[in-house]
Amino acid sequence: MFTVELIFMIISVIMMGIIFFSLYRFRREPGVRYLMGLVVCRIIFAISVVLEKSSHLLVEKVIFRNFQQTGLIFIVPLFIVFVYELTGSRRVMQLYLKIALFSIFSLVALCIWLDTYLHVIYYSVQLYEDELVTTRTMVAKGFNLLCYSALATCMYILFKYLWSIRNEFRKPGILVLLLMSLPFMLEIIEFAKPQWASWLGVLSVFCGMTGTLILLIVLRFKFFSIVPIAKNIVFDTIQESILIINASGKVIDSNKKATQFFSEIGYYNIYGSTITQLLEQWPEWYNLCQTSQQGSVEIDVWTNGERKIYRVNIYPLRVFRNQSQGSVSLIFDITEKQGHLEKIAHLNELKDQLFTIVSHDIRSPLAMQYQLVEILEEDLDQFGAEHQEIIMKLGEQIRNTLGMSNNLLEWFRSQREDIGLRSQILELREVVEESCYLLHINSIAKHLNVHNNISVGTYINADREAVGLIIRNLLSNAIKFTPTGGSIHIEAQSSEDMVTIAVCDNGIGMNIDQLQQLFVTKQINSSTGTLGEKGAGLGLLVSKQFVQLSGGTMWVESEIGQGSSFYFTMRRGASL
Repeated sequence: MFTVELIFMIISVIMMGIIFFSLYRFRREPGVRYLMGLVVCRIIFAISVVLEKSSHLLVEKVIFRNFQQTGLIFIVPLFIVFVYELTGSRRVMQLYLKIALFSIFSLVALCIWLDTYLHVIYYSVQLYEDELVTTRTMVAKGFNLLCYSALATCMYILFKYLWSIRNEFRKPGILVLLLMSLPFMLEIIEFAKPQWASWLGVLSVFCGMTGTLILLIVLRFKFFSIVPIAKNIVFDTIQESILIINASGKVIDSNKKATQFFSEIGYYNIYGSTITQLLEQWPEWYNLCQTSQQGSVEIDVWTNGERKIYRVNIYPLRVFRNQSQGSVSLIFDITEKQGHLEKIAHLNELKDQLFTIVSHDIRSPLAMQYQLVEILEEDLDQFGAEHQEIIMKLGEQIRNTLGMSNNLLEWFRSQREDIGLRSQILELREVVEESCYLLHINSIAKHLNVHNNISVGTYINADREAVGLIIRNLLSNAIKFTPTGGSIHIEAQSSEDMVTIAVCDNGIGMNIDQLQQLFVTKQINSSTGTLGEKGAGLGLLVSKQFVQLSGGTMWVESEIGQGSSFYFTMRRGASL
């Protein structure tokens, strides 16, 4: 009979070893490492019981009994930390608390091993009919009661926590707790009836078999993977709806917001429902959940005659060895945000219409005034000196105003996302000639020599209006900052696929600080020209943006007193 008993005890020890290695793959889950330590203590206890049963000398039995008691003692702090980290909203106990807790039980374990000299744990230790019989001191009994109270409190916390989780996990969780309490109950019986210690120790070793049953339940219901026990407090306080679906397409969990969301559209009990029926009206959402892929979709929901818009973010749920276990859907109400976006889109449309109207109503009369002033300037000699000065000032003001209006409206046009440049093959010298003609009054007024040095037959592939605007702005700046009697050169050099255009002057030039601030969009500055000419400072900014929209780049080289050279590139065009 003793041999059969010993065989079953050894089998129980082996089962506890299997439990340890099965828990190892979940070692990163909250508290599982301490649960593994608890299993190690149970293995030490069980092996010690087997060895004590097999030995016959008093000294050997005392040593093995000390191992038993040491293993049982360290179960208490390990179980306390395990319960704390499992049920404490995934909080980790501070290191100094752990050290203090384990230090107390280490001192007690030391007292057990030195009890031959201290006599703190046992009044007497003797061998009776090949069984070790001990009588505990009051100190030992008091410490035991303290340990039992701590374990009972932890059991109560676990029970309360398990009672708060979902139905499909509550029952197996309570069953696991009851099986876990069996060794604890046996220890209490042994404490009350020390004379039964011999066979109660054997029964406690047999609890390795119940531990195997616990492991099967844990693995069957995936307590350490799909739905951790410790998530419920945070889970139901999140304001967004959360829906958890397993690999077979069934709803296994959700928070209160998700339950409310689906109840508003007619699904009052979503637990156990399949996504085939639950998400049939949203095929994109269904497909992402079905294939366990990450993605985001927008859905429309009508509740109480009101349209609401939601964004659903779907995340695959994967655990050990990257196996798919389902998906998690987060549902956000973006109705208000979407309403704001629609209002902004409507305002942008009105703004575009307004600028279109303003563009026509401002530029048309300014262009007419510009033509009338040109007629007056052509017959300038027919007027007296006083009237000539008025005409010159009027012409200057109208040209500046027209230039600023053009730049402002073109800058606005460059900011629109739907802007489209109509590229075509252009003869570059011809485009430059047109720009020089439009500004010839300005150059003549300052007695400037403008040289168009671009060779005939130089072609570019670009939008005609954009290139004309860029040339006019650069030429206007060169005229503005070149003293009377100076010269301006416009040149072009072709490469394999690009043409580099340069507008160079021998004007006042710029220092390093001015060069650095030249294309800064946050601060638009306009310097005064050599004859007091003024502008809005938008010309260079607009020019650079249209160069970039055309696929080119713009840069500048300048020194104080040495003039400035503005360069930009355009795609080269084949000759017609």
